[in-house]
Amino acid sequence: MIWSYAWKGFARRKTRAALAVSGLAISIALLVAVATISRSVRGAVGASLEAAGADVVIQKVVKPCPWAQVKIARDLSAVDGTVVGAVRDVEGVDNTTGVLDLWAFSEDKETGAQHPTVVAGVDPRKKTIGPVRVEKAEGAEDESCCAITEGRYLLSTDDFHVMVTEDYAKAKNLKLGDRCQLGPYSFEIVALLDLKAGAHISGAEAFVPLKTAQRMYDGGDVVTTIFVSLKQGRALPKVKEVAATLVGPEAKVTSEANIGEATAALAVVTQRTLFAISAIVLTLVLLLVVKTSLASVAERVAEIGILKATGWRDGDVSRLLSAEALYAGVIGGIVGTVVGIGLAFLYGTVVQPALPRSLVSYPECSTTEAPAALPFQATPSLWVLLAAMVAALVIGSISGYLASRRAAKLLPAEALRQL
Repeated sequence: MIWSYAWKGFARRKTRAALAVSGLAISIALLVAVATISRSVRGAVGASLEAAGADVVIQKVVKPCPWAQVKIARDLSAVDGTVVGAVRDVEGVDNTTGVLDLWAFSEDKETGAQHPTVVAGVDPRKKTIGPVRVEKAEGAEDESCCAITEGRYLLSTDDFHVMVTEDYAKAKNLKLGDRCQLGPYSFEIVALLDLKAGAHISGAEAFVPLKTAQRMYDGGDVVTTIFVSLKQGRALPKVKEVAATLVGPEAKVTSEANIGEATAALAVVTQRTLFAISAIVLTLVLLLVVKTSLASVAERVAEIGILKATGWRDGDVSRLLSAEALYAGVIGGIVGTVVGIGLAFLYGTVVQPALPRSLVSYPECSTTEAPAALPFQATPSLWVLLAAMVAALVIGSISGYLASRRAAKLLPAEALRQL
């Protein structure tokens, strides 16, 4: 009887009920949306590292050099090739590989202008790590990032041989076995690659043997990007230390923990920040709901007096008010959760997170579109949804408890004087 009576009372006071429910719904929606977006972006960011089979990326960032027919991509700088081996020797490191990111300018036959091709020099022996990961590492659960649709992978004996993406081949009207001009050098196409959708660190339009890329650059045994796969997460501080020592102050070490901070469109909200935002919002909403519940008691003094005069005990009145507050908590929690998930999905359709510019090798005038878009999918966590509902119920319970305490102090005779 109390639950049905509580529902009637809750539904009858539409303004008070709407105020309490909307306050709870807004706070829960904010909590669910921020947590879901943060979790989804972290997952998307992690996918770009998984695509390369790496946990850490090491680069050296400097001011761009003057124009050259073959130059290092973007604002990267050459890193001595011996650093790759030094990082590999760090305890807890599973695998490493070095990549040389280049822009090779060739003359456009139609316009006569110099047009860049994004080139990546890769180690043909490393098929489980790097920008062209066509094989999974032993024991890895994630799929490879790329597939050879025609031809073969690069061999250690290859020289001026190249693998090009299908998009680049289509744009340049190239096919397997054709010659491809990269800067002043001519290459034979030995493979067409299908780069799976999503962001690719050190992604390129053409992939050549590392030793050939080094010859094109004419800078000796150098790389620009080092991919590192870890056996143990605790090896990361040592890897950072080695990178800072050998590469210098310009060393940029990127991992899943910090890549999101520079992610275009959204800085990944840290757990601490998320907790702080949620705590502040929930506290404000708790105060609002408590104030609404206490105001409801003040408005219903006469009603409470009649209930007590007709035989209702203090405990019955307390359960009535608590039930009404719980109704507000349940409805506000459900509405807020649904709205929060909807906002997260809306974010995914309106805003397209992308890799930080520092991890994208493509220039603005590249032939094909840069593979920088992160595969964002709003995936709400069951624990977040449960936490949101629990928070709504706790707020409802606290407000109901405080309201029932005030109602219990009312004497029937004093309450009836309000009639």
